[in-house]
Amino acid sequence: MNAAARLSVAEVLRPLRDATQALHEALDSRLPIARENASLADYAAHLCALRPWLDAMRQALAVPGDPGLDRVARRTDRRLAALALDLEDAGATLAGERRAAAGDASLAPLLAEAARERAFAWGLAYVLEGSQLGGMAMLRRLGPRLAPHPMRYFRPVDAPDGVPAQWKDFVAQLATALRDPAAVGAARRGAVAGFETLMPRFGLTPACL
Repeated sequence: MNAAARLSVAEVLRPLRDATQALHEALDSRLPIARENASLADYAAHLCALRPWLDAMRQALAVPGDPGLDRVARRTDRRLAALALDLEDAGATLAGERRAAAGDASLAPLLAEAARERAFAWGLAYVLEGSQLGGMAMLRRLGPRLAPHPMRYFRPVDAPDGVPAQWKDFVAQLATALRDPAAVGAARRGAVAGFETLMPRFGLTPACL
């Protein structure tokens, strides 16, 4: 497909949104930290559950020769550092979850698929980058209640012009990377896999929809 015939941003973004909307809504609405009385302990538990998945995403996106994916991987690495500091401030220990991450084989197929198919990895990046928009909302809601904890994990990373501008830039890169319907299909599978491997971390399954 030549440059003139490439898919538009809407043609790339719509299939990913349609494929993940129900998963996204189910996850966001059922997380313990989404409860009205969510506590600092809930936040720490959320980060502990999230960390192995986030680390696997970072590995999946560290793709040599793809600056866009590598940029998201480096941003994810900084988010992991923020997560570790938040757990330290919350008085949580990383030892148990580090052991869990080291022995977790459930994410191996996802890593292998991302290595085989770059467009699949872009689907994972779509989930990660979109989560920063959700993080803004979570920070506004929980920040005052959990203060003075800084909640670094939900704060923007590498977004001098704001998260919405960062998201717009990412979407433009996504549309450039996914040049045809086959690539969009692979990214769609990646985005779905991103949610479907994250949900069990919080005791949820796609079957609960």
